[in-house]
Amino acid sequence: MAAKKKARRTTHRSSKGKKLYAKRDAKGRITDIQTYKRAHSADLKRKSKKEAPARKKKAAAKKKPAAKAKSRFAKVKDAIRKAIKKAPARATKQAKAARAAVRKAPKQAQAAVRKAVKKLPPKAQKAVAKAERQVTRTTAKAERKVAQTVKAVKTQAAATVKQAEAAVARAQDSAEKSAATVVDQAKDLFQRASDAVESAVESVVPGQSPAK
Repeated sequence: MAAKKKARRTTHRSSKGKKLYAKRDAKGRITDIQTYKRAHSADLKRKSKKEAPARKKKAAAKKKPAAKAKSRFAKVKDAIRKAIKKAPARATKQAKAARAAVRKAPKQAQAAVRKAVKKLPPKAQKAVAKAERQVTRTTAKAERKVAQTVKAVKTQAAATVKQAEAAVARAQDSAEKSAATVVDQAKDLFQRASDAVESAVESVVPGQSPAK
């Protein structure tokens, strides 16, 4: 017996150029016309019985490492955020500790020196005490000399300021005096000129003087 013919589809084109499927029965008669896009998407969505278990296994195998990777990534993110939040506090604590150590350093050094001096023999202790006294004396002398020099400089500066002020006052007085002498000389010259004019007028017209 001949095998039964299966239903098949043939491709066609619409008047606008769209690809179409013509669904035919076993005898070749057209039962339905579908667009190629819609029929192809429907075919892709369908799953055969053989493909279904294989696809499920593949999906499960893909999901497990992805989930693990996501969980690890989330943990790393949380750790980074926590470290970033704690970083400023740690930095401030370290800075404070460093400042405290710097402040304590001189005191600690002095304490260490005292302990070391105490461990020395008595002669060495005496020598160290003498050296410390000499250092204190020299520092006191140096401070006194500095104070004296500062005072001397201040006095010299004050004296120079006073001298400058006196010189300015003298210059002003001399300028005022010279201006006064110039004015007096001008007045004398004006008086002489007026006297000369009066004498000239009297010589021209005797017995008459110009009206003032």
